[in-house]
Amino acid sequence: MLERDSIPAARLVRFFITLPEPLAIPDGYTWHKKFDHDPSAESIQQFVNLVFMQSDGMSRQGGALSATFEALSRAKGEPQKDDTLDAADLTGQYTTVMATTLDVKAPDAEAQWGRAQDVPPEIDPFNRCVEEIARFTRSYRAALEAPCLIPTYEKIGPFIPYQMGDFIPVKSEDGEGTGFKVSNWGEGGSMLLDHLNMSDFPAGDQIKPEDAGRIDFYMNMLTQGNPLFLWKERFVEARTALYREGKYGTAVTLSNTASEVLLDGLLSALYWESKKRPEEVAGIFAEGRLARRVKSSFSELLGGNWSLDGTGPVANWFHKCYRLRHRVVHGGYSPTRLEAQTAIDVTLALADYCWDRLVAKKKKFPRVVLMVIAEEGLRKRDKWCHFMRNFVRDVAPVEPSWLDASDAWRSEMYDALLSGD
Repeated sequence: MLERDSIPAARLVRFFITLPEPLAIPDGYTWHKKFDHDPSAESIQQFVNLVFMQSDGMSRQGGALSATFEALSRAKGEPQKDDTLDAADLTGQYTTVMATTLDVKAPDAEAQWGRAQDVPPEIDPFNRCVEEIARFTRSYRAALEAPCLIPTYEKIGPFIPYQMGDFIPVKSEDGEGTGFKVSNWGEGGSMLLDHLNMSDFPAGDQIKPEDAGRIDFYMNMLTQGNPLFLWKERFVEARTALYREGKYGTAVTLSNTASEVLLDGLLSALYWESKKRPEEVAGIFAEGRLARRVKSSFSELLGGNWSLDGTGPVANWFHKCYRLRHRVVHGGYSPTRLEAQTAIDVTLALADYCWDRLVAKKKKFPRVVLMVIAEEGLRKRDKWCHFMRNFVRDVAPVEPSWLDASDAWRSEMYDALLSGD
Protein backbone atom coordinates (compact mmCIF):
# COMPACT_ATOMS: atom_id res chain seq x y z
CA MET A 1 0.00 0.00 0.00
CA LEU A 2 1.27 3.49 -0.87
CA GLU A 3 1.12 6.47 1.41
CA ARG A 4 1.73 10.19 0.90
CA ASP A 5 5.30 11.29 1.47
CA SER A 6 6.03 14.29 3.65
CA ILE A 7 8.14 16.13 1.08
CA PRO A 8 7.68 19.84 0.40
CA ALA A 9 5.44 20.77 -2.54
CA ALA A 10 7.10 20.87 -5.94
CA ARG A 11 6.12 21.22 -9.55
CA LEU A 12 6.28 18.75 -12.40
CA VAL A 13 6.77 19.39 -16.08
CA ARG A 14 6.15 16.93 -18.85
CA PHE A 15 7.39 17.31 -22.42
CA PHE A 16 5.98 15.61 -25.51
CA ILE A 17 9.00 14.74 -27.66
CA THR A 18 8.59 12.99 -31.00
CA LEU A 19 11.75 11.05 -31.82
CA PRO A 20 13.59 11.51 -35.14
CA GLU A 21 12.67 7.94 -36.06
CA PRO A 22 10.36 5.37 -34.44
CA LEU A 23 11.58 2.80 -31.92
CA ALA A 24 10.21 -0.73 -31.78
CA ILE A 25 8.83 -0.31 -28.27
CA PRO A 26 5.29 -1.27 -27.15
CA ASP A 27 2.81 1.57 -26.92
CA GLY A 28 2.64 2.76 -23.32
CA TYR A 29 6.03 1.31 -22.31
CA THR A 30 7.28 3.17 -19.19
CA TRP A 31 10.83 3.82 -18.01
CA HIS A 32 11.49 5.46 -14.63
CA LYS A 33 14.96 6.67 -13.69
CA LYS A 34 15.89 8.01 -10.25
CA PHE A 35 19.07 9.98 -9.74
CA ASP A 36 21.45 9.64 -6.81
CA HIS A 37 21.17 12.27 -4.13
CA ASP A 38 22.11 12.84 -0.52
CA PRO A 39 19.43 10.98 1.50
CA SER A 40 20.03 13.27 4.47
CA ALA A 41 19.21 16.36 2.45
CA GLU A 42 15.71 17.76 2.80
CA SER A 43 14.97 17.67 -0.91
CA ILE A 44 12.99 15.64 -3.39
CA GLN A 45 14.85 12.95 -5.25
CA GLN A 46 15.18 13.94 -8.87
CA PHE A 47 13.84 11.58 -11.54
CA VAL A 48 12.82 11.28 -15.18
CA ASN A 49 9.77 9.26 -16.16
CA LEU A 50 9.45 8.23 -19.82
CA VAL A 51 6.27 6.90 -21.44
CA PHE A 52 6.66 5.77 -25.07
CA MET A 53 3.58 6.38 -27.21
CA GLN A 54 3.17 5.05 -30.75
CA SER A 55 1.07 6.63 -33.50
CA ASP A 56 0.67 6.58 -37.28
CA GLY A 57 0.78 9.46 -39.72
CA MET A 58 2.01 10.64 -43.10
CA SER A 59 5.53 9.30 -43.66
CA ARG A 60 8.39 11.28 -45.20
CA GLN A 61 8.88 8.46 -47.70
CA GLY A 62 5.24 8.81 -48.69
CA GLY A 63 5.62 12.54 -49.12
CA ALA A 64 8.79 12.04 -51.19
CA LEU A 65 7.05 9.50 -53.40
CA SER A 66 4.16 11.90 -53.94
CA ALA A 67 6.64 14.63 -54.95
CA THR A 68 8.32 12.18 -57.37
CA PHE A 69 5.05 11.48 -59.17
CA GLU A 70 4.27 15.20 -59.25
CA ALA A 71 7.64 15.88 -60.92
CA LEU A 72 6.99 13.06 -63.41
CA SER A 73 3.61 14.54 -64.30
CA ARG A 74 5.12 18.02 -64.76
CA ALA A 75 7.88 16.63 -66.99
CA LYS A 76 5.29 14.86 -69.14
CA GLY A 77 3.12 17.98 -69.24
CA GLU A 78 0.22 16.13 -67.64
CA PRO A 79 -1.85 17.04 -64.58
CA GLN A 80 -1.09 14.90 -61.56
CA LYS A 81 -3.74 12.32 -60.79
CA ASP A 82 -5.11 12.42 -57.25
CA ASP A 83 -5.35 8.63 -57.13
CA THR A 84 -1.72 7.94 -58.11
CA LEU A 85 -0.93 6.73 -54.60
CA ASP A 86 -3.04 4.85 -52.12
CA ALA A 87 -3.27 6.71 -48.78
CA ALA A 88 -2.35 3.49 -46.97
CA ASP A 89 1.00 3.49 -48.74
CA LEU A 90 1.89 6.89 -47.29
CA THR A 91 1.55 6.13 -43.58
CA GLY A 92 4.48 5.84 -41.22
CA GLN A 93 5.00 5.12 -37.53
CA TYR A 94 6.02 7.78 -35.03
CA THR A 95 7.27 7.38 -31.47
CA THR A 96 6.50 10.21 -29.05
CA VAL A 97 7.95 10.19 -25.55
CA MET A 98 6.04 11.80 -22.72
CA ALA A 99 8.96 12.77 -20.49
CA THR A 100 8.14 13.92 -16.95
CA THR A 101 10.56 15.39 -14.42
CA LEU A 102 10.70 17.86 -11.55
CA ASP A 103 10.63 21.45 -12.71
CA VAL A 104 13.93 22.29 -11.04
CA LYS A 105 16.15 24.69 -12.91
CA ALA A 106 18.86 27.21 -12.14
CA PRO A 107 17.89 30.87 -12.54
CA ASP A 108 19.48 32.62 -15.54
CA ALA A 109 21.07 29.34 -16.62
CA GLU A 110 20.86 30.16 -20.34
CA ALA A 111 22.54 33.52 -19.79
CA GLN A 112 25.35 31.77 -17.93
CA TRP A 113 25.86 29.02 -20.51
CA GLY A 114 25.21 30.97 -23.69
CA ARG A 115 22.88 28.50 -25.42
CA ALA A 116 19.94 26.57 -24.05
CA GLN A 117 21.24 23.16 -25.10
CA ASP A 118 24.50 23.68 -23.19
CA VAL A 119 22.84 24.05 -19.78
CA PRO A 120 23.77 20.93 -17.72
CA PRO A 121 20.94 18.41 -17.31
CA GLU A 122 21.22 18.65 -13.53
CA ILE A 123 19.82 22.18 -13.63
CA ASP A 124 17.62 22.11 -16.73
CA PRO A 125 14.51 19.88 -16.88
CA PHE A 126 14.29 19.67 -20.67
CA ASN A 127 17.96 18.77 -21.18
CA ARG A 128 17.58 16.26 -18.35
CA CYS A 129 14.76 14.53 -20.22
CA VAL A 130 16.60 14.59 -23.57
CA GLU A 131 19.70 13.10 -21.97
CA GLU A 132 17.70 10.29 -20.36
CA ILE A 133 15.92 9.52 -23.65
CA ALA A 134 19.35 9.35 -25.32
CA ARG A 135 20.73 7.12 -22.55
CA PHE A 136 17.72 4.81 -22.80
CA THR A 137 18.05 4.64 -26.61
CA ARG A 138 21.78 3.89 -26.39
CA SER A 139 21.06 1.05 -23.96
CA TYR A 140 18.16 -0.22 -26.07
CA ARG A 141 20.35 -0.06 -29.20
CA ALA A 142 23.16 -2.05 -27.59
CA ALA A 143 20.84 -4.62 -26.00
CA LEU A 144 18.91 -5.33 -29.22
CA GLU A 145 21.68 -4.34 -31.67
CA ALA A 146 19.16 -2.06 -33.32
CA PRO A 147 20.62 0.37 -35.93
CA CYS A 148 18.67 3.40 -34.71
CA LEU A 149 19.47 7.08 -34.32
CA ILE A 150 20.28 8.53 -30.89
CA PRO A 151 17.88 11.43 -30.18
CA THR A 152 19.72 14.65 -29.38
CA TYR A 153 18.68 18.27 -28.95
CA GLU A 154 19.33 19.04 -32.62
CA LYS A 155 17.34 16.04 -33.89
CA ILE A 156 14.07 16.75 -32.10
CA GLY A 157 11.59 19.59 -32.24
CA PRO A 158 11.92 22.41 -32.93
CA PHE A 159 8.48 22.82 -31.28
CA ILE A 160 7.99 20.91 -28.02
CA PRO A 161 4.59 20.98 -26.25
CA TYR A 162 4.71 20.83 -22.46
CA GLN A 163 2.41 20.85 -19.43
CA MET A 164 2.89 21.78 -15.79
CA GLY A 165 1.42 19.98 -12.81
CA ASP A 166 1.61 19.60 -9.04
CA PHE A 167 3.89 16.91 -7.71
CA ILE A 168 2.28 14.43 -5.33
CA PRO A 169 4.98 11.97 -4.19
CA VAL A 170 4.27 8.46 -3.01
CA LYS A 171 6.50 5.88 -1.36
CA SER A 172 6.05 2.19 -0.75
CA GLU A 173 5.81 0.96 2.85
CA ASP A 174 9.34 -0.45 2.79
CA GLY A 175 10.69 2.92 1.66
CA GLU A 176 11.67 1.71 -1.76
CA GLY A 177 10.44 2.75 -5.18
CA THR A 178 9.61 6.45 -4.91
CA GLY A 179 6.97 7.39 -7.47
CA PHE A 180 4.53 10.20 -8.12
CA LYS A 181 0.88 10.91 -8.75
CA VAL A 182 -0.58 13.89 -10.58
CA SER A 183 -4.10 14.86 -9.73
CA ASN A 184 -4.34 17.56 -12.35
CA TRP A 185 -2.22 18.93 -15.19
CA GLY A 186 -2.50 22.68 -15.46
CA GLU A 187 -1.05 25.28 -17.78
CA GLY A 188 1.08 24.39 -20.74
CA GLY A 189 2.43 25.69 -23.98
CA SER A 190 4.92 25.04 -26.73
CA MET A 191 8.66 25.56 -26.36
CA LEU A 192 10.78 26.62 -29.34
CA LEU A 193 14.19 24.96 -29.33
CA ASP A 194 17.38 26.79 -30.26
CA HIS A 195 17.52 25.38 -33.80
CA LEU A 196 15.36 25.27 -36.92
CA ASN A 197 16.18 21.78 -38.17
CA MET A 198 13.14 21.00 -40.24
CA SER A 199 14.09 18.39 -42.82
CA ASP A 200 11.27 19.41 -45.15
CA PHE A 201 13.00 22.74 -45.84
CA PRO A 202 16.48 23.48 -47.25
CA ALA A 203 19.20 24.36 -44.76
CA GLY A 204 21.39 26.55 -46.99
CA ASP A 205 20.98 29.73 -48.97
CA GLN A 206 19.42 29.64 -52.41
CA ILE A 207 21.91 29.41 -55.24
CA LYS A 208 22.46 32.64 -57.22
CA PRO A 209 23.65 33.14 -60.82
CA GLU A 210 26.97 34.56 -59.63
CA ASP A 211 27.66 31.32 -57.73
CA ALA A 212 28.09 29.32 -60.95
CA GLY A 213 31.76 30.26 -61.33
CA ARG A 214 32.60 29.32 -57.75
CA ILE A 215 30.81 26.00 -58.08
CA ASP A 216 32.72 25.25 -61.27
CA PHE A 217 36.02 26.09 -59.52
CA TYR A 218 35.24 23.76 -56.61
CA MET A 219 34.04 21.09 -59.02
CA ASN A 220 37.47 21.09 -60.65
CA MET A 221 39.13 20.70 -57.26
CA LEU A 222 36.69 17.91 -56.37
CA THR A 223 37.54 16.08 -59.59
CA GLN A 224 41.24 16.29 -58.67
CA GLY A 225 40.67 15.21 -55.08
CA ASN A 226 42.35 18.45 -54.06
CA PRO A 227 42.78 18.62 -50.26
CA LEU A 228 41.95 22.33 -50.32
CA PHE A 229 38.47 21.20 -51.36
CA LEU A 230 38.33 18.10 -49.19
CA TRP A 231 39.21 19.91 -45.95
CA LYS A 232 36.33 22.31 -46.47
CA GLU A 233 33.98 19.44 -47.27
CA ARG A 234 34.93 17.64 -44.05
CA PHE A 235 34.50 20.90 -42.11
CA VAL A 236 31.00 21.43 -43.51
CA GLU A 237 30.20 17.81 -42.63
CA ALA A 238 31.40 18.46 -39.06
CA ARG A 239 29.09 21.46 -38.79
CA THR A 240 26.26 19.39 -40.26
CA ALA A 241 26.88 16.62 -37.74
CA LEU A 242 26.63 19.10 -34.88
CA TYR A 243 23.96 21.57 -35.96
CA ARG A 244 21.70 19.37 -38.09
CA GLU A 245 22.22 15.82 -36.84
CA GLY A 246 23.24 16.31 -33.21
CA LYS A 247 26.07 13.76 -33.57
CA TYR A 248 28.65 15.23 -31.23
CA GLY A 249 31.29 12.51 -31.53
CA THR A 250 31.07 12.60 -35.32
CA ALA A 251 31.43 16.38 -35.24
CA VAL A 252 34.68 16.04 -33.27
CA THR A 253 36.19 13.37 -35.52
CA LEU A 254 35.21 15.23 -38.70
CA SER A 255 36.61 18.49 -37.32
CA ASN A 256 39.93 16.80 -36.72
CA THR A 257 39.83 15.10 -40.13
CA ALA A 258 39.18 18.50 -41.73
CA SER A 259 42.12 20.04 -39.91
CA GLU A 260 44.50 17.21 -40.84
CA VAL A 261 43.48 17.36 -44.50
CA LEU A 262 43.92 21.15 -44.41
CA LEU A 263 47.37 21.00 -42.82
CA ASP A 264 48.73 18.27 -45.09
CA GLY A 265 47.18 19.80 -48.19
CA LEU A 266 48.63 23.20 -47.42
CA LEU A 267 52.02 21.74 -46.53
CA SER A 268 52.23 19.77 -49.78
CA ALA A 269 51.33 22.91 -51.76
CA LEU A 270 54.04 24.88 -49.97
CA TYR A 271 56.65 22.23 -50.71
CA TRP A 272 55.50 22.13 -54.34
CA GLU A 273 56.00 25.86 -54.76
CA SER A 274 59.31 25.59 -52.90
CA LYS A 275 60.38 23.18 -55.69
CA LYS A 276 61.13 20.40 -53.25
CA ARG A 277 61.40 16.99 -54.90
CA PRO A 278 58.42 14.79 -53.82
CA GLU A 279 60.63 11.90 -52.73
CA GLU A 280 62.79 14.29 -50.72
CA VAL A 281 60.00 15.26 -48.31
CA ALA A 282 57.70 12.21 -48.52
CA GLY A 283 58.83 10.89 -45.13
CA ILE A 284 57.60 14.06 -43.45
CA PHE A 285 54.03 13.05 -44.35
CA ALA A 286 54.23 9.61 -42.73
CA GLU A 287 51.20 8.59 -40.69
CA GLY A 288 51.42 9.48 -37.02
CA ARG A 289 53.79 12.39 -37.54
CA LEU A 290 51.26 15.19 -37.87
CA ALA A 291 52.21 16.84 -34.58
CA ARG A 292 55.87 16.74 -35.56
CA ARG A 293 55.33 18.41 -38.94
CA VAL A 294 53.04 21.00 -37.41
CA LYS A 295 55.73 22.03 -34.94
CA SER A 296 58.64 22.02 -37.38
CA SER A 297 57.65 22.25 -41.04
CA PHE A 298 55.05 25.00 -40.75
CA SER A 299 57.23 27.10 -38.50
CA GLU A 300 60.08 26.82 -41.02
CA LEU A 301 57.94 27.67 -44.04
CA LEU A 302 55.42 30.18 -42.71
CA GLY A 303 56.90 31.47 -39.47
CA GLY A 304 54.69 32.27 -36.49
CA ASN A 305 53.84 30.28 -33.37
CA TRP A 306 53.22 26.58 -34.11
CA SER A 307 53.88 25.30 -30.60
CA LEU A 308 51.47 22.66 -29.30
CA ASP A 309 51.82 23.95 -25.74
CA GLY A 310 50.34 27.03 -24.11
CA THR A 311 47.66 29.05 -25.86
CA GLY A 312 47.02 30.27 -29.37
CA PRO A 313 45.21 28.82 -32.40
CA VAL A 314 47.57 25.87 -32.90
CA ALA A 315 47.80 24.82 -29.23
CA ASN A 316 44.04 25.23 -28.76
CA TRP A 317 43.38 23.01 -31.76
CA PHE A 318 45.84 20.37 -30.54
CA HIS A 319 44.29 20.08 -27.08
CA LYS A 320 40.60 20.70 -27.83
CA CYS A 321 40.25 18.90 -31.14
CA TYR A 322 43.21 16.65 -32.00
CA ARG A 323 43.55 15.07 -28.54
CA LEU A 324 39.78 15.02 -27.98
CA ARG A 325 39.38 13.09 -31.21
CA HIS A 326 41.84 10.52 -29.82
CA ARG A 327 39.62 10.05 -26.77
CA VAL A 328 36.53 9.67 -28.95
CA VAL A 329 38.03 7.23 -31.46
CA HIS A 330 40.30 5.16 -29.22
CA GLY A 331 38.63 5.54 -25.84
CA GLY A 332 34.97 5.41 -26.87
CA TYR A 333 34.37 8.78 -25.19
CA SER A 334 31.05 10.53 -25.92
CA PRO A 335 31.74 14.27 -26.03
CA THR A 336 29.24 16.91 -24.98
CA ARG A 337 27.66 19.31 -27.42
CA LEU A 338 29.82 22.08 -25.99
CA GLU A 339 33.00 20.04 -26.58
CA ALA A 340 31.93 19.37 -30.16
CA GLN A 341 31.22 23.06 -30.69
CA THR A 342 34.66 23.93 -29.30
CA ALA A 343 36.31 21.40 -31.64
CA ILE A 344 34.67 23.11 -34.61
CA ASP A 345 35.59 26.57 -33.34
CA VAL A 346 39.28 25.75 -32.82
CA THR A 347 39.45 24.05 -36.23
CA LEU A 348 38.14 27.20 -37.88
CA ALA A 349 40.56 29.32 -35.84
CA LEU A 350 43.42 27.06 -36.98
CA ALA A 351 42.38 27.52 -40.62
CA ASP A 352 42.24 31.29 -40.18
CA TYR A 353 45.72 31.23 -38.64
CA CYS A 354 47.03 29.20 -41.59
CA TRP A 355 45.59 31.73 -44.04
CA ASP A 356 46.97 34.66 -42.05
CA ARG A 357 50.47 33.18 -42.03
CA LEU A 358 50.20 32.31 -45.72
CA VAL A 359 49.21 35.89 -46.60
CA ALA A 360 52.13 37.15 -44.54
CA LYS A 361 54.38 35.09 -46.84
CA LYS A 362 52.62 36.01 -50.09
CA LYS A 363 55.86 37.08 -51.81
CA LYS A 364 57.41 33.69 -50.99
CA PHE A 365 54.34 31.63 -51.97
CA PRO A 366 52.32 33.75 -54.44
CA ARG A 367 50.95 30.71 -56.31
CA VAL A 368 49.60 29.01 -53.20
CA VAL A 369 48.19 32.34 -52.00
CA LEU A 370 46.33 32.84 -55.27
CA MET A 371 45.06 29.23 -55.27
CA VAL A 372 43.81 29.41 -51.67
CA ILE A 373 43.15 33.04 -50.80
CA ALA A 374 42.70 34.45 -54.32
CA GLU A 375 42.44 38.12 -55.23
CA GLU A 376 39.09 38.42 -53.47
CA GLY A 377 40.52 37.19 -50.17
CA LEU A 378 43.55 39.45 -50.43
CA ARG A 379 41.35 42.47 -51.08
CA LYS A 380 39.22 41.64 -48.05
CA ARG A 381 42.39 41.57 -45.96
CA ASP A 382 43.65 44.79 -47.61
CA LYS A 383 46.67 42.83 -48.88
CA TRP A 384 46.15 43.16 -52.64
CA CYS A 385 49.51 44.82 -53.33
CA HIS A 386 51.61 45.92 -56.29
CA PHE A 387 53.65 42.70 -56.18
CA MET A 388 50.58 40.46 -56.44
CA ARG A 389 49.01 42.55 -59.21
CA ASN A 390 52.19 42.27 -61.28
CA PHE A 391 52.45 38.54 -60.57
CA VAL A 392 48.89 37.92 -61.77
CA ARG A 393 49.50 40.05 -64.88
CA ASP A 394 52.96 38.85 -65.91
CA VAL A 395 53.59 35.37 -64.45
CA ALA A 396 50.30 33.54 -63.91
CA PRO A 397 49.08 33.62 -67.55
CA VAL A 398 52.21 31.95 -68.93
CA GLU A 399 52.46 29.08 -66.44
CA PRO A 400 50.63 25.73 -66.60
CA SER A 401 47.68 25.12 -64.27
CA TRP A 402 48.87 25.38 -60.68
CA LEU A 403 46.07 23.08 -59.51
CA ASP A 404 47.16 20.40 -61.97
CA ALA A 405 50.84 20.82 -61.17
CA SER A 406 50.41 20.74 -57.40
CA ASP A 407 48.06 17.75 -57.71
CA ALA A 408 50.66 15.84 -59.76
CA TRP A 409 53.37 16.72 -57.22
CA ARG A 410 51.20 15.49 -54.34
CA SER A 411 50.49 12.20 -56.13
CA GLU A 412 54.20 11.62 -56.69
CA MET A 413 54.91 12.40 -53.06
CA TYR A 414 52.35 9.88 -51.78
CA ASP A 415 53.63 7.28 -54.26
CA ALA A 416 57.10 7.77 -52.83
CA LEU A 417 55.75 7.57 -49.28
CA LEU A 418 53.89 4.32 -49.94
CA SER A 419 56.78 2.75 -51.75
CA GLY A 420 59.15 3.58 -48.92
CA ASP A 421 61.65 5.28 -51.19
